[in-house]
Amino acid sequence: MNDRRQQFYELSIEARWLDIEHAAHAYRYALGFSSNARYGLKTDTVSDIESLIIESYSVANSWIKDRLGGAGTVQIVYGHDDVCVISTQDFLNNWQNIFAPSRDDAIVLHNLNESILFYCHEDELEFGQRRT
Repeated sequence: MNDRRQQFYELSIEARWLDIEHAAHAYRYALGFSSNARYGLKTDTVSDIESLIIESYSVANSWIKDRLGGAGTVQIVYGHDDVCVISTQDFLNNWQNIFAPSRDDAIVLHNLNESILFYCHEDELEFGQRRT
Protein backbone atom coordinates (compact mmCIF):
# COMPACT_ATOMS: atom_id res chain seq x y z
CA MET A 1 0.00 0.00 0.00
CA ASN A 2 1.51 3.37 -0.99
CA ASP A 3 1.81 6.22 1.51
CA ARG A 4 -1.23 8.13 0.25
CA ARG A 5 -3.47 5.05 0.29
CA GLN A 6 -2.23 4.28 3.80
CA GLN A 7 -3.04 7.83 4.85
CA PHE A 8 -6.62 7.52 3.55
CA TYR A 9 -6.95 4.17 5.30
CA GLU A 10 -5.75 5.63 8.61
CA LEU A 11 -8.27 8.47 8.24
CA SER A 12 -11.04 5.90 7.60
CA ILE A 13 -11.78 7.43 4.20
CA GLU A 14 -13.29 4.98 1.75
CA ALA A 15 -11.54 5.70 -1.52
CA ARG A 16 -11.78 4.04 -4.90
CA TRP A 17 -8.31 4.28 -6.46
CA LEU A 18 -8.20 4.31 -10.25
CA ASP A 19 -6.05 1.80 -12.07
CA ILE A 20 -3.08 3.08 -14.07
CA GLU A 21 -4.98 3.46 -17.35
CA HIS A 22 -7.97 5.29 -15.86
CA ALA A 23 -5.75 7.42 -13.63
CA ALA A 24 -3.69 8.52 -16.63
CA HIS A 25 -6.88 9.46 -18.50
CA ALA A 26 -8.22 11.40 -15.47
CA TYR A 27 -4.87 13.18 -15.13
CA ARG A 28 -4.85 14.25 -18.80
CA TYR A 29 -8.43 15.49 -18.45
CA ALA A 30 -7.66 17.43 -15.26
CA LEU A 31 -4.58 19.05 -16.84
CA GLY A 32 -6.92 20.74 -19.29
CA PHE A 33 -8.10 22.91 -16.39
CA SER A 34 -4.67 23.60 -14.88
CA SER A 35 -2.64 26.66 -15.85
CA ASN A 36 0.74 26.13 -17.49
CA ALA A 37 1.90 29.59 -16.44
CA ARG A 38 1.28 29.41 -12.67
CA TYR A 39 -0.06 27.19 -9.91
CA GLY A 40 -3.81 27.40 -10.34
CA LEU A 41 -6.72 27.06 -12.70
CA LYS A 42 -6.66 27.97 -16.40
CA THR A 43 -8.89 30.93 -17.27
CA ASP A 44 -9.51 29.54 -20.79
CA THR A 45 -11.21 26.41 -19.45
CA VAL A 46 -12.48 27.52 -16.02
CA SER A 47 -14.85 30.39 -15.29
CA ASP A 48 -15.72 32.28 -12.12
CA ILE A 49 -12.34 31.59 -10.51
CA GLU A 50 -12.05 32.53 -6.84
CA SER A 51 -8.86 32.27 -4.77
CA LEU A 52 -8.10 31.81 -1.10
CA ILE A 53 -4.72 31.85 0.63
CA ILE A 54 -5.14 29.55 3.61
CA GLU A 55 -4.39 31.49 6.75
CA SER A 56 -7.08 29.83 8.87
CA TYR A 57 -8.34 26.29 8.39
CA SER A 58 -11.73 27.16 9.86
CA VAL A 59 -12.16 29.92 7.28
CA ALA A 60 -10.93 27.60 4.53
CA ASN A 61 -13.35 24.86 5.68
CA SER A 62 -16.30 27.23 5.39
CA TRP A 63 -15.05 28.59 2.06
CA ILE A 64 -14.80 25.10 0.53
CA LYS A 65 -18.12 23.88 1.98
CA ASP A 66 -19.93 26.95 0.64
CA ARG A 67 -18.65 26.18 -2.85
CA LEU A 68 -18.71 22.38 -3.11
CA GLY A 69 -21.80 21.44 -1.11
CA GLY A 70 -21.99 17.99 0.44
CA ALA A 71 -23.64 15.75 -2.15
CA GLY A 72 -22.07 13.25 -4.53
CA THR A 73 -18.43 12.37 -4.94
CA VAL A 74 -15.23 14.11 -5.94
CA GLN A 75 -12.31 12.83 -7.95
CA ILE A 76 -8.95 13.88 -6.51
CA VAL A 77 -6.16 14.01 -9.08
CA TYR A 78 -2.70 14.10 -7.52
CA GLY A 79 -0.73 12.82 -10.50
CA HIS A 80 -0.78 10.60 -13.59
CA ASP A 81 -0.93 7.42 -11.51
CA ASP A 82 -2.45 8.75 -8.30
CA VAL A 83 -6.21 9.42 -8.60
CA CYS A 84 -9.08 8.48 -6.30
CA VAL A 85 -12.80 9.02 -5.86
CA ILE A 86 -14.27 9.73 -2.42
CA SER A 87 -17.55 11.08 -1.10
CA THR A 88 -17.79 14.84 -1.11
CA GLN A 89 -18.64 14.69 2.59
CA ASP A 90 -15.43 12.76 3.35
CA PHE A 91 -13.48 15.33 1.34
CA LEU A 92 -15.06 18.24 3.22
CA ASN A 93 -14.34 16.59 6.57
CA ASN A 94 -10.74 15.61 5.78
CA TRP A 95 -9.26 17.83 3.05
CA GLN A 96 -6.81 19.47 5.46
CA ASN A 97 -5.52 15.99 6.40
CA ILE A 98 -5.15 14.67 2.85
CA PHE A 99 -3.32 17.65 1.38
CA ALA A 100 0.09 18.60 2.70
CA PRO A 101 1.65 22.05 2.23
CA SER A 102 4.96 21.89 0.36
CA ARG A 103 4.08 18.39 -0.94
CA ASP A 104 0.79 18.36 -2.83
CA ASP A 105 -0.72 20.02 -5.82
CA ALA A 106 -4.08 18.48 -6.63
CA ILE A 107 -7.17 19.03 -8.73
CA VAL A 108 -10.57 18.08 -7.30
CA LEU A 109 -13.44 17.54 -9.73
CA HIS A 110 -17.04 17.28 -8.48
CA ASN A 111 -19.13 14.58 -10.15
CA LEU A 112 -22.56 16.25 -9.91
CA ASN A 113 -21.68 19.60 -11.42
CA GLU A 114 -18.86 21.45 -13.13
CA SER A 115 -17.14 22.58 -9.91
CA ILE A 116 -13.36 22.32 -9.76
CA LEU A 117 -10.97 23.01 -6.90
CA PHE A 118 -7.20 23.40 -7.15
CA TYR A 119 -5.04 22.88 -4.07
CA CYS A 120 -1.55 24.35 -4.34
CA HIS A 121 1.38 23.14 -2.25
CA GLU A 122 1.79 26.73 -1.05
CA ASP A 123 -1.48 26.30 0.91
CA GLU A 124 -3.61 28.16 -1.60
CA LEU A 125 -6.96 27.21 -3.11
CA GLU A 126 -8.70 28.14 -6.32
CA PHE A 127 -12.29 27.27 -7.13
CA GLY A 128 -14.22 27.67 -10.35
CA GLN A 129 -16.60 26.16 -12.87
CA ARG A 130 -15.35 23.95 -15.72
CA ARG A 131 -16.32 25.25 -19.12
CA THR A 132 -17.80 22.49 -21.23
